[in-house]
Amino acid sequence: MVPLGAESMADETTAVVPHGDRRLRACMWVRDGNENVPFLLSPNEREIVFEVTSPNFDGLVAMMKPDESWVARWQGITAFVPGCYALRVRGTLPEQHRQTLEENGARYHNLDDTSAMRPE
Repeated sequence: MVPLGAESMADETTAVVPHGDRRLRACMWVRDGNENVPFLLSPNEREIVFEVTSPNFDGLVAMMKPDESWVARWQGITAFVPGCYALRVRGTLPEQHRQTLEENGARYHNLDDTSAMRPE
C-alpha cells in the first residue's frame, strides 16, 4: 500500500488534516493564513485573525487536489489552494475587511446562512 500522495511528495508539502475541531477557527471568507487572499490576513496578525475568523462553523471539507475533486466543483472552490474548508460559518466579516477584499478584486460571500433560518 502506497501512502496517500506518495507519488508527488517530493515536490509538495505534507498535508495535515486537523484532529478534532475544538480549537479550530474558520475564516469568515476562506481559511487561516489564507493563501487565497494573502492581503486580508496574516497568521502573525493575531487581532485581525480573530476579527475575520469564527469558532462557530459546521462541516469540514479537506481539499488536497481541488482542480480534480468533484467536491471542490460542488462547493465552487476548484481555484482555491489545498486545505481544509468549513461548509458553513456563523459570523459576519467586518465592513473594513469586506472593503479590503473588494479593493483587491476578491468577492465576499457571506458564509453565515443562519439569519435566513431564523423566524421573524
